[in-house]
Amino acid sequence: MALGTAALVASWIGLSAAQMVQADAEAERRAELELQRMSAQVEALKADTQALKGSVATTAERIEARQRFLDALLTGRATDRDLAELLPRRSTARGREGQQADPATAGVLAPFAALEQRQLALVDKASATAETRLRDAESLIRRLGLDPARFVAQSRIASLAGRGGPFVPANGWLGAGTDSAPDPQFAELYVNWQRVQQLEDAMASLPAFVPARNYVLTSGFGFRFDPFHGRPAQHAGIDLAGAHGEPIYAAAAGRVVRAERFGAYGLTVDIDHGRGILTRYAHLSSIEVRIGEAVQMGQRIGGMGSTGRSTGTHLHYEVRIDGQPVNPRPFLDASRYILAMQKERAGPTLAAAADR
Repeated sequence: MALGTAALVASWIGLSAAQMVQADAEAERRAELELQRMSAQVEALKADTQALKGSVATTAERIEARQRFLDALLTGRATDRDLAELLPRRSTARGREGQQADPATAGVLAPFAALEQRQLALVDKASATAETRLRDAESLIRRLGLDPARFVAQSRIASLAGRGGPFVPANGWLGAGTDSAPDPQFAELYVNWQRVQQLEDAMASLPAFVPARNYVLTSGFGFRFDPFHGRPAQHAGIDLAGAHGEPIYAAAAGRVVRAERFGAYGLTVDIDHGRGILTRYAHLSSIEVRIGEAVQMGQRIGGMGSTGRSTGTHLHYEVRIDGQPVNPRPFLDASRYILAMQKERAGPTLAAAADR
C-alpha cells in the first residue's frame, strides 16, 4: 500500500508538473503574441506619426508658398518673372487639398485649413479687383478711340525682339495633373495681373496731363477754315490761346525727339512717349528742354508764343499715334480719369482688395 501510495503520489506530482510546464508554455506563447501585437501597434503608431508629420509639413509648405506669392503680388514688389517663379503649384498627393482629411490628422490640420480658406478668399477678391480694373482701363481706352487689344499687343511686341521657336501648349510643358502644374486659382490671378500690368503699362504713355493751365480753345481738330486765307483745311491738332510765356507742360513722360524751329510750326518740341505715341507743342516762345532729354509728366518744356505760321499767341498741340494725328480733345476730356488710373497701379489696387 505504501509503495502503491508512493507511486500514485509520484504519478500525480509528475502529471501536475507536466501540466504546469504546459501552462507555462501556453502563457509564454500568449505573452509572445501580445508582444507581437504591441510591437505591431508601436510600428503602426510610428508610421502614423511619420505620416502626420509629412502631412503637416506638406500643408505648411503649400501655405507658405501661397503666402510668398500673394505678398509679392499684392505689394507690387515682384517683377513678372519673379511672380512666375513664385506661382504656387498644384498638390496631387494623397491626403492633400481637394480630398477629405484623415480623422487622425484633421484636428492638427484644422488651423491650416482655416488659413488656406482665408488665402483663397483673398485670391478671389484680388482676381475680381483685377478684372474690374481691367474692364475700367479697356473702357477708358475705347473712349479715346483706341483699340485696347491692339494697344496692349503693341506694348508687348516691342519687348519681344529676337524671340521665337515652335509653339508648345503651356499645360503640356508645365506638366498638367502633376505637382509641377500651377494651382488653377493662383494661375488665374497671375494671368489677370499680367493683363492689368500690360494695359496699365501702355496707359502710362497716354498724354493725360493738360499742357497749359490758362487757355482758351480757339481751334479744334480736323476740318476748319484756314485763319490766313479762309480756305477749307485740315488741322492736325488743337489751338490753346493764352498769355505770352504761359508755361507749357509735357502731357506724359517720354523723351524729347525735337526741340528746335520746325518750319510753319515755329519753335517746336516733340516728345516720344513710346508705343507709337508722340505729342507736339508748337509756336512756342521758348524751349526749355533739349533733344534726347527724358522728361516727366507735367514737366515744364517751354513757353506759349506765336512763332512760325501763327496769327497770335497760342499753343498748337498735337497727339500722334503711329505717325498719324488724332484728336487730342478726348485725352483732355478724360485727363482726370487717366491720371487717376495711372496713379493707382495694379499692386496697390489689388492689395486694397484685402480690406473689402
